[in-house]
Amino acid sequence: MAKFMSEEYVMQVQAALSQDQKWSEATKSLKTSIAFNVTDSGESYVMTVENGATTFQKVPPVASGEFSFDGSYDSWSKVAKGEVDIQSAVLKGQLKFKGSLTKVLMYKDRFIRVAEIMRDVPKEF
Repeated sequence: MAKFMSEEYVMQVQAALSQDQKWSEATKSLKTSIAFNVTDSGESYVMTVENGATTFQKVPPVASGEFSFDGSYDSWSKVAKGEVDIQSAVLKGQLKFKGSLTKVLMYKDRFIRVAEIMRDVPKEF
């Protein structure tokens, strides 16, 4: 079982998203990038979505994309365990969001799907 937010885990999330029909349909005309930064461990990944294809790439710490979500390992773990959703984590200050608020609200359901997949992929903390 992969350690949460390790490169192995993130590649499993990528594979799960690529096989997810709901995700593929929702992103078939979307082009964006989202940075997931674990601020206290230096783990950073950028998820690139283009016309239904989704890839993750390990990047230098605190990377940026069109959207960025920055938070501690503990905060990300709570999202992955389903103890808090991404929107609540941002509103509570557990995750910091960078990017267009208007645009992220348009993509809200898509980002919720990413969090659902992150919860479903087997992992250890």
